Amino acid sequence: MLKNISWIEYTITVSTIFFIYYLYIGIRYYSDEIKDFFSGKQKQNFMPAFDAKSMEQARDEHDSFENHSDNQFHKTEQLIERLKSVIADATKRQLILQEFKQYLSIVLKEYPSVRYSPLRSSINALIISECKKYGAAILNEDDVELLWKEGL
Repeated sequence: MLKNISWIEYTITVSTIFFIYYLYIGIRYYSDEIKDFFSGKQKQNFMPAFDAKSMEQARDEHDSFENHSDNQFHKTEQLIERLKSVIADATKRQLILQEFKQYLSIVLKEYPSVRYSPLRSSINALIISECKKYGAAILNEDDVELLWKEGL
């Protein structure tokens, strides 16, 4: 029985069923909107997404964000380089653990804008990995978080 149905007949049948179904849904649930649309009572208001004032405000916000992002990124890069040199220097000077933590805390205090940055966890991971690399001290995530808090 199914071998007698061609793909064209199948496609026409399924398309007709879909058309009837969506016509029923439209009439059943959206009849008022359809009548208003075709009678001209309901005007379609196509407002522009932005007017001139909104465009200028959006441009100003973008420029402000871009400048802030560039500044934040630059500060983060400076902190990373500073941390690498501080950890290497502390290793050469063979500071005791308390002095080493205090030294790191002072450096972190110099960059307060990075404290609330989304890159803070990456910086913490960098501190931990650099300490392991140079053998300066064995710090974990909690120790590094305490260094940020001591820098307040």
